[in-house]
Amino acid sequence: MTTELTDAACEFLLQRAGLDLSGAQKADLRGVYHHITAMAVRVRRPRGHKAEPAHCFSLDGGAP
Repeated sequence: MTTELTDAACEFLLQRAGLDLSGAQKADLRGVYHHITAMAVRVRRPRGHKAEPAHCFSLDGGAP
């Protein structure tokens, strides 16, 4: 996944999301885009059932 956001790609993504941002907001977004792409890679990794705390919670305090 690329960590560079071109002007054209930024405009496309904003239009697709229905966002109307100011020039300063777009500059801020482009400045943190590499963090956003890194987060997307981490979120999209396959995880086991124990990655979701709600799947292993027990009301009686014991193991699920």
